[in-house]
Amino acid sequence: MNIFPANFTGRKRIMPIRQTEAAECGLASLAMVANWHGHEVDLNMLRQRFGVSARGMSLRQLMQTADAMHLLTRPLKLDLKGLPMLHVPAILHWDLNHFVVLEQVEGERAHIIDPAGSARWYEFEELGKHFSGVALELRPSGDFEPVRAKRRLRFTDLWSGITGFRRALAQTIILSIVMQTYVLATPFYLRSAVDEALPALDNSLLVTLALGFAALALIGAGASVLRKFVLLSSGAALSFGITSNLGRRLTRLPIAWFEKRKVGDILTRFQSVLPIQKFLIQSAPLALIDGCLSLLTLAMMLVTAPPLAAVTLVGLLVYAALRLVLLRDERVREADYVKALGREQGALIETLRGMVTLRLAGREAMRHAYWQNRLTEALGARYLHERTKAWHETAKTLIPAVELVIVIYLAMRASMAGALSLGTLFAYLAYRQQFVQAGQSLLDEAVELRLLDLHLEQLADIAHTEEDLGFSEPLMQPSFEGRIALRNVHFSYGPQEPLVLAGIDLTITPGEHVALTGPSGSGKSTLAKIILGLIDPIEGQVLIDGRPLPQYGRRAFRQHVAAVLQDDVLYAGSIADNVASFEDVDMDWLRECLKAAAIFDDVETMPMRHHTLVGDMGSTLSGGQRQRILLARALYRRPEVLLLDEGTAHLDLEHEALVSGAIAKLGITRIVIAHRPETIAAADRVVRLVAGKMVES
Repeated sequence: MNIFPANFTGRKRIMPIRQTEAAECGLASLAMVANWHGHEVDLNMLRQRFGVSARGMSLRQLMQTADAMHLLTRPLKLDLKGLPMLHVPAILHWDLNHFVVLEQVEGERAHIIDPAGSARWYEFEELGKHFSGVALELRPSGDFEPVRAKRRLRFTDLWSGITGFRRALAQTIILSIVMQTYVLATPFYLRSAVDEALPALDNSLLVTLALGFAALALIGAGASVLRKFVLLSSGAALSFGITSNLGRRLTRLPIAWFEKRKVGDILTRFQSVLPIQKFLIQSAPLALIDGCLSLLTLAMMLVTAPPLAAVTLVGLLVYAALRLVLLRDERVREADYVKALGREQGALIETLRGMVTLRLAGREAMRHAYWQNRLTEALGARYLHERTKAWHETAKTLIPAVELVIVIYLAMRASMAGALSLGTLFAYLAYRQQFVQAGQSLLDEAVELRLLDLHLEQLADIAHTEEDLGFSEPLMQPSFEGRIALRNVHFSYGPQEPLVLAGIDLTITPGEHVALTGPSGSGKSTLAKIILGLIDPIEGQVLIDGRPLPQYGRRAFRQHVAAVLQDDVLYAGSIADNVASFEDVDMDWLRECLKAAAIFDDVETMPMRHHTLVGDMGSTLSGGQRQRILLARALYRRPEVLLLDEGTAHLDLEHEALVSGAIAKLGITRIVIAHRPETIAAADRVVRLVAGKMVES
């Protein structure tokens, strides 16, 4: 493997784009090819324009999307021998369920960029185990126009609302300048002591110099301590502010955003806050100081010994060239590591969540092997990342060492010729040390800034995704009658996906008890989410009291609605905390809700009663108990509309009858999704869905 990734052949390289949704490998691959051809758009913009369902894209859908971007496509069926004949970059079908980009073919190997993994060379023998035999060539059409429409996340977007940051930044810069005053003054001390005090044997001058520079040293040390305190306090405040802003933004994103991403990937996005915070608080001020210090020390070196300064400057330029050569590889390796870390964390979380399933199936060893493979991938990616860093760390030490040998050789020759005094040499070496340190630090911080693009892209997936539309709609309405109507509602999970619901017309009157039934996969849960305003129909509308739901306001509507959905969870805390949604508990109403949900007697037999902890996502409770507590939580809100998606499926008939009777006494509107005949029979009206259509009412 070539450890130096520079493209000395002049061939244009593809910058890898990582998929952020679980099933957008096709769109990410298309984005890489389009960017290579000059259509520079980011994945988020393509996602908003074309959209990808959680089921991914077919080859036909990929071709349609490419056509909309004015790219000509040619699908091909071929074997490995045909790969060298492909017009690259091309998209390959991979493992029968994935898309990757073929960047280059050399002899019996090919360079593959995996949007869900890494970029690497595959020998044909190994590639044949993954390549499905289908490729897609892409070329610009006649009306293709290069664009630059990437939307970047700016640093200022992250610290909005964080007070005191600019003041802390200014304090850091001022204290750094005070520290550098001592650093810049040190060569004067060396030169004066050696060239003036020592030849004249002037002890008083030496004492004066020593005391003066000792005072400067104390001032510099004090400034260093104060700067560390400022960095600690402002760093913590900035990290909290950025993370808090992102957390708030995260909770306001559409539900579909979470359905298309894995938990591990979302967690790694929050980990990207730390390098950004470190750069803003530490590296950015230091870069400013290092830049100024480099110029000042270079000027002093040129004044002191111009020939030696030229040698030192060339050494720094060589280091800069090497950092530039390694920059792309560093960025790719870091991106690979972040992605691999997300997969490893996701695999661990899934393993912990499904421990009971693993135990019952006896698949602990297989699952451990799966997680271990993800861990190996993460450690391997980290090794490659650290190996790339090791090259520039070696160069950081080696280049100045070689340069110093040359400088000392030339300096001794000049001293022997009487052209350079000993004090001047000492001063130059002091300036040279400061210049090299400041210059290398400045270059490292510049590279760090470029590498931050990766972390900014991670956070941009949260910051640039539009909020749920409900947050821009009315929060409250003066009245609520409770009449819900659906008019010609159609829905699909993607622009090119089949319809899940088609032509739904349904009216639910206040106080009515409606049962939605039908085969699994007929669209019942999707219809429930549309009624609740969690997803929007692609055609038709939902009316609340005769007004379109967006006009009435989704959040205003939800103030009158409660629901128990199939994937609802309990949070770590007590039963009372969960029922009251972690607000101040009205104990009398809590007991009434527990009784209505037929869980009161169970809670009373527990050692801590309603203070009993439910464990991780309700792990200490039975399935029926969890469902009844979820029902009590819904009733605690005093809803006027209650929607239950299999909300009593875990209850026996006796408990279900008790719950149904208690809710009926409340006189509220009930929308129940059910399969059990007894649950359906209790409804005032039954609506049956088959293949997304109402066939019986």
